Amino acid sequence: MKKNKGDIIKKIKVVIMGSENAGKTTFMEKLIGNIGKVEYNGTTTAIDYGNIELNNKKIHIFGTPGQERFEFMRELTLKGVDFVILIIDISTGLKKVDKQILNKLKKDNISYSIFINKIDKTNNDIIDFLKEELLEKYNCKNIISGSAKENIGISDVIELLKTL
Repeated sequence: MKKNKGDIIKKIKVVIMGSENAGKTTFMEKLIGNIGKVEYNGTTTAIDYGNIELNNKKIHIFGTPGQERFEFMRELTLKGVDFVILIIDISTGLKKVDKQILNKLKKDNISYSIFINKIDKTNNDIIDFLKEELLEKYNCKNIISGSAKENIGISDVIELLKTL
């Protein structure tokens, strides 16, 4: 996209969150492409954000580790956030970290969407059960089902990000 000198590009901060092994890194790789990451014993411990540009908006994507001990990093990353995408692994359902994140988002009135990941490993009844639980317990309405590994639902997330 060609930019003129006077064009204004809105910058938006989006944070990808979720519990350990929910698929956050794979999700970000599919969303952005190559990302810088630091791994320790097969677990991503740090993610260098990437940028995507959609509809004259530069979207900065940040990732957070999912291990409980990194709660302080999740807190820091939420400073000045515009939107959060919470990745939930359908094969494990809502974990303690996911519930903590949902409660924090609600308490701080932060806009978010949920990406139910790894749907290729389950059936529709389990997906529907989780969606119902998210609606009833957390009033979550913006839910996308997909599989980051199989690149299912990523285009729906991109369409969502275009509306921010």
